[in-house]
Amino acid sequence: MPAILCNLPLECFEDRAAFAGIDLVTYGPPERMLVDGVHFPFDVAFDPSTGSWEDLQRLLPHGFRPDFVLHWWPDQEPLPAGMHRCPVPVVGVVSDYNLSLPYLVGLWPFYDVLLCDRAGVDLFAALSFADVRWFCQYTFKRPFHRRYADVGERDLDVAFVGNLDPDVQRARAPWLERVRALAGRGHRTTVQSGICGAAYGRLLNRARIGFNRSIRGEMNLRAFEVPACGALLFLERENLEVREFLTPGAECVLYGEDDFEALVDQHLRDEPRRARIAAAGHARIQDYAMGKRLQALCELLGRRGPGRPPSRDADAALGRATAMLQTWASGPALTRAAVAACQLLPEDPRPLNVLALATLRWRGNDGIAAAIELWRKAARLSPGYVPAVYNLEVLLGAAGRSDLRSQSRRELDRRLLGVADFGSLDGPTMPLGFKAPAIARSLALQAAVRAGSPAPLVAALAGTGLLDAPRT
Repeated sequence: MPAILCNLPLECFEDRAAFAGIDLVTYGPPERMLVDGVHFPFDVAFDPSTGSWEDLQRLLPHGFRPDFVLHWWPDQEPLPAGMHRCPVPVVGVVSDYNLSLPYLVGLWPFYDVLLCDRAGVDLFAALSFADVRWFCQYTFKRPFHRRYADVGERDLDVAFVGNLDPDVQRARAPWLERVRALAGRGHRTTVQSGICGAAYGRLLNRARIGFNRSIRGEMNLRAFEVPACGALLFLERENLEVREFLTPGAECVLYGEDDFEALVDQHLRDEPRRARIAAAGHARIQDYAMGKRLQALCELLGRRGPGRPPSRDADAALGRATAMLQTWASGPALTRAAVAACQLLPEDPRPLNVLALATLRWRGNDGIAAAIELWRKAARLSPGYVPAVYNLEVLLGAAGRSDLRSQSRRELDRRLLGVADFGSLDGPTMPLGFKAPAIARSLALQAAVRAGSPAPLVAALAGTGLLDAPRT
């Protein structure tokens, strides 16, 4: 029986009784995890932002020894300190790397295997992760995503519920306008955000067609949720993964730039055909519930790889602190992680850069003076290091110090002209979070890695002016 130690309460997808043949233990802070408005407790109460792997190991149930540790979403969920010393394989699961790549690149010391979507395999392999494999991590949540007998007839022709942030979903936004415009063709449409849990499932039960469009060509959550609720899934034709799960034309419909509206019209005019494909999709998607996905995951991990690469404690400390910038970790916990990296790398500008960002995230405007000094120190340590000077220029501008900012901008321009490799660009830059400049630089870093040249990231940094003031 495979034994899995996991940082996500997987019963949020399906009752644990469905995980037959798997010995699962979950860990996390007692106040988490709130999923779709429902609290799913962990088996082991443990805060990975303040504790170590050794601490967690002592808390595990007597006799439980995991075959592997499954660490879901490291750009959202902190790693325990010292996880690179874990004696059993550690498996990372990454999702929205298009938004958070700068925070993930330093996590290579931790993972024996990294799981991601198909488009990310070559990307993370190029970032020194030892063993990167494609695995679709998504599925539907059976408590919420199902047919509801009391909903009644499907009175919405086309429905979409999801993130409407124009920065995050810049490529999908024009398509949502096309969905809204279907009303002009006589169709009943809705485009909404912020609906989750049973309310989301019930809305999809009212839809004849569920519109979807992925970001990275992945089989995303909505691709499972729509058919699970009995609606007909519409997904982009160029999707890289859907054909591994559903048969186009028989269990879902794939559209393109030139035929989207025509396909909507056809399937809404022919209700028997629409209902037949939707029913087939609903039946097939049951094969991919979380219990079966875990079995597939265990089969995938049964093939042993090279194992995690050799690393220093310093490498791990820096990677952990950098990734924690985007997580729910508290300001003090984040700062302690950054300080630990600084102590192990006293002559390296990268942990100083992270510590400055951690200070601002924790203390807001009260941390400006300390952050400035940290970035100045980082700039002195390395005459070519860019992120510290970039962040210093941004902060001086946000603080209204135009005199000092001009000087810093000249230094930034000088360093950007001299960039010869990725090392001088290694580190996160302001603003944190998912604002437009941060997303643009994450995408630029992805383009740079794929091209094998720092030029796209240099161009993104050179073209960005004053950003937002630090959070308070």
